[in-house]
Amino acid sequence: MQNIRKKYKLLFLTVFTAITLLPTAVNAQTVSVNAKLDSTLMFIGGQMDLTLQVSQPKDVFIKFPAYTDTITKSVEIVSQTPVDTTVLDNNRLSLIKKYRITSFDSGLQYIPPMVIELAEDQVKKIYKTEPMALQVINPFKDVDPKKGIADIKQPIDAPFVLAEVVPYLPWILLALAVIGIVTYLIYRYKKNKQLEGEPKKQKPKEPPHVVALRNLNHIKEEKLWQKGHVKKYHSELTDTIRQYIEDRFGVNALEQTTEETLEAMKKVELPDKEVLAKLQEILELADLVKFAKFKPLPDENELSMINALFFVNQTKKEMLKSLEEQQKELEEKEASPGTSPEGIKQKPSPAGSKDTKEEN
Repeated sequence: MQNIRKKYKLLFLTVFTAITLLPTAVNAQTVSVNAKLDSTLMFIGGQMDLTLQVSQPKDVFIKFPAYTDTITKSVEIVSQTPVDTTVLDNNRLSLIKKYRITSFDSGLQYIPPMVIELAEDQVKKIYKTEPMALQVINPFKDVDPKKGIADIKQPIDAPFVLAEVVPYLPWILLALAVIGIVTYLIYRYKKNKQLEGEPKKQKPKEPPHVVALRNLNHIKEEKLWQKGHVKKYHSELTDTIRQYIEDRFGVNALEQTTEETLEAMKKVELPDKEVLAKLQEILELADLVKFAKFKPLPDENELSMINALFFVNQTKKEMLKSLEEQQKELEEKEASPGTSPEGIKQKPSPAGSKDTKEEN
């Protein structure tokens, strides 16, 4: 009876131990590692990726190999990426880590197995990848890395061929045309600026009395007061007289009141007092019409025009002609037929002679 109990007890312990260790064994068996190169061939000094991939359960801790700057003496590590973790089905993980490698030694390079450490229940287990081979090719037959750095070769002189320029000829012609147009525009701009800087010959300004008499005759021909525009008639008439005073005597009559203008004209040299009295009649009557709505008689309207013409004619300043102008007038008279019956040339008048007064 005791033997039977011992057998059952031993069987129970065996089953219990098997059940306890089963998950660990399954997990350990389901860990897989793999390493691969992008290619088995690489030019000397070139670069490629070495990818290390681990498939494992979630509850397993994996330790990747601790490489620094080389895998072997001839295979160097340029850079490496962090571990990229992807969750798979059935509670598993896929871990990927990439190493960017290069080599400066030509020939067949051996890459030993990469070691992966597995820590589980304080039991250290090791997994290894398959070894790999990398063929490093030196395409430059004359270059031997063991000889060190060589000097740079000088450029080779190649003969000039016209056919090489033909495809670019339209662009060259276009560039020349643009340069020509820009140069011409700059030349014209500078020339215009130079001409603008030169002093322009100004047309001689007309004497103030000529302008005033022309404007007064124009007002007279409009017949404004006869058409009922009395205010406009006196406004234009006084504006003409004030402008004449400003141009002739330098008195700012356009900006002054009637009293200020008359007071300023008292300080000006005039032929007689009657001239100032005529000016006073013109300005005061215009003020009554413009500001007091005064309606003057027809004779008063006409008298303002007569006084204005009188004022201008009595105060106008005769302009002396230069000797050149007199000589030119004399030549024009001699060139016209019938100027002098005897054909005798008349001498020009002295430079100081005055022109005859203009008619009203």
